[in-house]
Amino acid sequence: MDNTSQILERSAELFSGQRLLLVNPTADGLTRSLPADWTLWSWDFAVTNGLSGQVSEQQLVFSHLCPAVEALDAVILVMPKAIERAEYALAQIAPLLAVGKPIYLVGEKKGGITRAERLLSQYGTTPEKLDSARHCQLWRVVTDRVAAPFKLEGWQERYSLALADQHVELLSLPGVFSHGRLDEGSELLLAEGKLLPRGKVLDFGCGSGVLSIALARRNPDCQFELVDVDALAVYCAQQSLQLNGVEAQVYASDGLSEVHGRYGSVISNPPFHTGIRQDTSIAERFFNQVTRNLLPRGELRIVANGFLRYPPLIEQHIGPCVVLRENNRFKVYSAVAPG
Repeated sequence: MDNTSQILERSAELFSGQRLLLVNPTADGLTRSLPADWTLWSWDFAVTNGLSGQVSEQQLVFSHLCPAVEALDAVILVMPKAIERAEYALAQIAPLLAVGKPIYLVGEKKGGITRAERLLSQYGTTPEKLDSARHCQLWRVVTDRVAAPFKLEGWQERYSLALADQHVELLSLPGVFSHGRLDEGSELLLAEGKLLPRGKVLDFGCGSGVLSIALARRNPDCQFELVDVDALAVYCAQQSLQLNGVEAQVYASDGLSEVHGRYGSVISNPPFHTGIRQDTSIAERFFNQVTRNLLPRGELRIVANGFLRYPPLIEQHIGPCVVLRENNRFKVYSAVAPG
């Protein structure tokens, strides 16, 4: 069981038998081991799948929006990786609570829980640390004010990008990759003018949808599908496509779990690498699995940090790998499946 769930179990007397909303849960057995009337809100499709069957379908919600649960005794938020995602979640859950009901925040010390006091002080004057164990902390604040109603439009950021051949309008939410800007890797990939093979295109880890929007306009003979594990990204991609008048299919997927059929090309700024870690096992698994989704002569086109040793992995699983474009940090790789 995850460390955050173990520290919640240590304080089971606070939660047993209560009507609880658990936000950003981990895919473990907490809801089975701690008896309560649980509703779970997750924006992670993989976690949602992992928790399927532990509660009813109505009590397991995968969405960019918090479910409107009534008569809650408390809310528990597991600290997200992005601090702005925590603020976004708290802004939605606080209005569901009556004054005097607690908000709990749990997380790992290396994952931002040290900011708990600042985050919770917006909803009550006396945040308190209840427990510290397994490199985690559990915090609580008892709400002492009526929270402002949540308005999604106040959290959405709409911005314009001026590419060499077009303007793109994007909508973004907190915690979505490259929120409010065009990241350097995607910019380099979009600087490549080589057309994609005709037919279906899969945009893997689509974020707000910038790659598909720009490339769909350049490749009118292609039909785009966008997938992401994050509910907020799926929503933002849908909205961004509408803003730009581009038609495409968008859906959630845990990796390639929901991707069926074969494609003329797969494009991605893949979410495999964080910081300076050089573990390529997730990338290798993707390269291995994506082969079943590429048509003969289908192209994989990705952008990645230049120091990552992707070419040997790509060539092992797909085919000869070439560098289409590079700068001092990133490289755009292309590989064509045999056929």
